Amino acid sequence: MSDTRPTPEERDVALKDILGDDPIAMVKASKLLCYAKAATPTLLRFLEAETRVDTRHAILYALTWHGHLAQWDLMVGILKDVQEAPLVRGQAAEYLAYNFLNVRTDSAEFKVAVDALLEALKDPSPEVRYCAVHALGNTGHPPLRPALQEMIQDRTPVPGWVGTVSSQASESMEWLESMHERRLKNGF
Repeated sequence: MSDTRPTPEERDVALKDILGDDPIAMVKASKLLCYAKAATPTLLRFLEAETRVDTRHAILYALTWHGHLAQWDLMVGILKDVQEAPLVRGQAAEYLAYNFLNVRTDSAEFKVAVDALLEALKDPSPEVRYCAVHALGNTGHPPLRPALQEMIQDRTPVPGWVGTVSSQASESMEWLESMHERRLKNGF
């Protein structure tokens, strides 16, 4: 994946491709749109109208990397919506994971997201549980250690991901500590 912003022409093509039927073009578009923060409003409009799971996932993937906290409540809502596909809900959890360091642990936003993630640990989908465990590790909030410790018992393999819910819980416990240190360093 390139780490440069697309040209306006590349962005326009990617915005068309992300809504298309070609899965390869859709993935490529999603990766390119990660670097097109100006496309956020357009992607949000697409998300509101889109019903196809793979397309919703691709849109959320691009939005995840924009780092706009304005979508925090939207992502929490998607995570909590059991009518959403596990792939989409997992991507919403990933958005939270990558943006937690920008949210104070004593804020209402943090609490709402953590509550949704803790509830997601009971989800029937291993993908949702896997992504929730990943996100909780990225909170950098030590009081969540017992919840992660409990998930080490969940040895369910997760299709499309490396490992099991358990292996992700172990890794997330390590991340929790390193993220906590980053929070302390940044005074957050």
